[in-house]
Parts: sequence; structure tokens; C-alpha cells
Amino acid sequence: MLVYLGRPAATPAPARAPELQEHEPVEDVPVVESSLDRGLRDIRRNDRGFDPSRFVGYIGMVFRMAQRAWMSGDLESLRDRLTPEMYDAMHAERTRLVGAGRVNVVGDIDITAMVTEAWQERERDYLTAHIRGSIIDYTVDEAAGTIVAGSKTIPRDVEEFWTFARPAGLNFWMLSAIQT
Repeated sequence: MLVYLGRPAATPAPARAPELQEHEPVEDVPVVESSLDRGLRDIRRNDRGFDPSRFVGYIGMVFRMAQRAWMSGDLESLRDRLTPEMYDAMHAERTRLVGAGRVNVVGDIDITAMVTEAWQERERDYLTAHIRGSIIDYTVDEAAGTIVAGSKTIPRDVEEFWTFARPAGLNFWMLSAIQT
């Protein structure tokens, strides 16, 4: 999985004629801290060991768990990984799908995640990750046994932003929003 820490890549200085290099003063270019860098710094203030590269592994795990739970209807298995509001929203959508006589089938998940935002607000930590890749995803009408959306064989592209939240400090991250 990919990790972006928001630091600008080092750019080599343009070449100068040798006689100019000795006589011209070299200016220090200030390093501009990105909002992602500031957010990660703030999060690390209370969680010194926080590592975005490890966090993307957690994101991938939660993404796969969420897909399995959604497909099986076992949203309860996600309760400790979702904020109460996210759990309620997923439960309502799952209930709507089942009430319509539909079943969602998911497989062949191939995704990467990249931390794109980090911030603190009201003594809570927040991180947003850009998730992209592909997934087999289709919906079946249970009564007819026919596919009503998606494909069993053609993966669909995934591009979503998942936001995780927790009380600031050494606390458990929970999925709080999904933006597609």
C-alpha cells in the first residue's frame, strides 16, 4: 500500500557555472509544512508511535472486513470498527437492500490506500485515506436469481475516501465516513 507523508520531494538545484558557485550566496529555501504534515504532527503529539505507513494496512483490513460484513449481513462484527453514526447508516442501507429482496456479492478486492488528510478537532484525531483499486461487485435479485447491477466477471473501479476518527491520543480508530 502507498503512503504519502506530504513532504515535497527534494529537487536538485540547477547547475551553475563553476566560477559563479564560489562567489554567489546560496539562499536557504524555507520548507513549507503541508496541512497533512501539521495534522500528523498534531496526532503524534499524543501518540508518538503513530505511523501512517502502518495505518494504511489497518485501512485495507477494515475495507476488506466491511465488504465481508456487508455481503454476509453481519454488520455486528464491525461495531467496534465503526462510529455509532456510521454503523447506523450502514445498517439502514443494508436493511433497505434486504427489504428490496437484493443481495450484494463482493470479491477479488485489489486496493491501495494513501493517507491524504490528518487533523485534530475538538480533542479528536481524524485521518482521511484515498482508497483506489478494483473489486468484483454485483447485486442479485433473490427471487429471480438474476444480476440486477454489476458483473460477476468484470471488476469495477473503486475510488473512495474513508475518514477515520478517534478521541485524541492512544485510542482505537473507527470509520466515521465514506465518500464515493
